Amino acid sequence: MSTSQLAERAGAPGKVNLFFAAGPPRPDGYHDVASLYCAVSTGETVRATLTRGAGTTVGVAAVPGSLVAQQLDRGTFSLDTVPTDGSNLAVRAAEAVLARFPPLVGGLHLQIDKAVPVAGGMGGGSADAAAALAAVNRLAARVSGEPALDDDALLELAAGLGADVPFALTGGAAVGTGTGARLRPVAVGAPLHLVLVAAEAGLPTPAVYAELDRLRADEDVPPPRLPEGLVERLGAGTAEELAPLLANDLQSAALSLAPQLEPVLAAGADAGALASFVSGSGPTVAHLVADAAAAAALADVLRGQGAPALAVRAP
Repeated sequence: MSTSQLAERAGAPGKVNLFFAAGPPRPDGYHDVASLYCAVSTGETVRATLTRGAGTTVGVAAVPGSLVAQQLDRGTFSLDTVPTDGSNLAVRAAEAVLARFPPLVGGLHLQIDKAVPVAGGMGGGSADAAAALAAVNRLAARVSGEPALDDDALLELAAGLGADVPFALTGGAAVGTGTGARLRPVAVGAPLHLVLVAAEAGLPTPAVYAELDRLRADEDVPPPRLPEGLVERLGAGTAEELAPLLANDLQSAALSLAPQLEPVLAAGADAGALASFVSGSGPTVAHLVADAAAAAALADVLRGQGAPALAVRAP
């Protein structure tokens, strides 16, 4: 079998945080959180291929029609900003898996097909890492003849890569606590329909947390917790019943750093969205609407106004 035939492919979803509460900074600099993660129907794909070279190489392309492709079309994003060296989280994920197997004879190439905006608060880098974990695990098992790592082992590696990586590996919907990596899956009743709007530039998560701490410096910040009834309404309620409970502690910090997001949020309200919120650390904005037809119509309106917009389902 040629090296070109030794390849495995895996995908992982982007996410929105339907709810996100952050506690005060801990001594280690992190924050305890209470988050309601929900995977969305747009995500990343990684193809891992054994090569005749040495080391790990990375290629990046945009998924046609995705938010990333729309950003490229508008000239607000360049794929050159995605690292192709060891700082890429997908490379770190691949190396973490390969350390559990006999050494490869040859090198590894990771082809990343991006749909989730970079530094957009949707966990795109985490999805790259999760997809790389799954693809490289299968490839390394094929090449070595060793058993593939089981789900628990992959989740352990995911937790060591970043707080959002375990959820990107599992998908669905989950409550995240601790730094966000401790997950409790929750049920979703009817699918939710959202319109995602990408910004012209990303927001680094550490900068958003630092701004949140600055804004709340004089406040007595309580321990984070989910509002009463949120999980129950996700499982059995309607989008209209869920909407009033959606909130994000990081939104004020994201708006402080990127005030141009204010009219993006207002555009959803003007168009009849049930709720509009910054996803995670931003700057991607999500508009919750009643159904698929409303999502498609709103996405068309926003694209007509020059914004990269995409209608998605969740989870």
